[in-house]
Amino acid sequence: MKKELLLVALGIALFLAGCGQAPDEPARDLQAKLAAVLDGPAQCPSGTSADVQVLINAAGPDGVVQIPAGCYEITDSVGIPAGKRVFGAGMDKTILYRNPDRSRDRDRPIFWVFGRGESETQVSGIAFLGVRDTNDKGEDYGIVLSNIPNFRVDHCYFESFGWAGVRTEGMSRGVIDHSVFVDNFKKGIDNLGYGVVVYGANQWPDDPGAGTADAVFVEDSLFVGNRHAIASSGGAHYVFRYNRVQRNVIACSVDAHGLGFGWSRGTRYVEIYGNTVEEPVYKECGIGIRGGDGVIFGNTLRGFGKPILLIVEWGTPDRLKSSYPAADQIRDLWIWDNQIQGGPSVPQIDQEAKGFIEQGRDYFTQPKPRYEPYPYPHPLATGGPFDTGTASP
Repeated sequence: MKKELLLVALGIALFLAGCGQAPDEPARDLQAKLAAVLDGPAQCPSGTSADVQVLINAAGPDGVVQIPAGCYEITDSVGIPAGKRVFGAGMDKTILYRNPDRSRDRDRPIFWVFGRGESETQVSGIAFLGVRDTNDKGEDYGIVLSNIPNFRVDHCYFESFGWAGVRTEGMSRGVIDHSVFVDNFKKGIDNLGYGVVVYGANQWPDDPGAGTADAVFVEDSLFVGNRHAIASSGGAHYVFRYNRVQRNVIACSVDAHGLGFGWSRGTRYVEIYGNTVEEPVYKECGIGIRGGDGVIFGNTLRGFGKPILLIVEWGTPDRLKSSYPAADQIRDLWIWDNQIQGGPSVPQIDQEAKGFIEQGRDYFTQPKPRYEPYPYPHPLATGGPFDTGTASP
């Protein structure tokens, strides 16, 4: 999909009232609209997390759950078994939120999706709002998906979560698409906060499955004002494609951890392509890879001092990076055809990574031989109630 078509698709997906065309900043427009609704309770029939749980529990044999338009104050996590398909009325109409007067410093997710099964699990057309005060210390989430093998999260909005809008973990596989992530970071917890975080099952396969469905996909989504748009660890494999990332704060816009920070393995593989990353608040680094292998190509990066930065994970214990190769460091990373504006066009090597990460041995600046991207759009990212039939590439 060309980037102009991506912007149009995002504008359509936001369902902004009176919107004849995609605005310059659809995320901020939607943020203001949701704030106005929550500030005027009479405009939004109220509900609770208990009311949402009742709807989940009452799902029929088809597993479909409809959450009507309204504002639902979330005080307890809503548990969703795998195989349910949960639909709101639209990301500007069905609003699940934390009340800052009653939900400060909470670490639990709004939705926790759990269990195993091959049936598709879907969450669609819902706004998830955390506590907007950036001094809040809650390490919370909009959605956590635990070992869900066949999921779709689409046409949803995520704002002001202390850890991440969406967290996937274990053997979860699926797609997050046509969603919006705004201001997911908290000063009160050392500026933590991601749009999406992908944690694997601490496995390290010899063949990571490049170009296959064996990954967590994030595509056709908009990220504004987050710390990392995406981060990963624990043997994760993610595909981040055809997204727009703006105004990242504190750290690199797109991230992959190496080994450390409590995980026994770093990121296994990343596929990062077709994204536009621009207008940074934190201008040091656009795409920062701290470990693992992958491909990075066809991205547009604007305004970064180090648009693509290669790192040996700072959090790796010294004994595991005392000599080459450091544990779970970059060993097979391919970088090509990225459009760079305002910074060096070649990858930069972090000072502490010199001698560990070398061109021609650990990373390469040409297309990866025999690599083919997985079909776009993801097969799960079609046919939902909010899909508009936008063009493929």
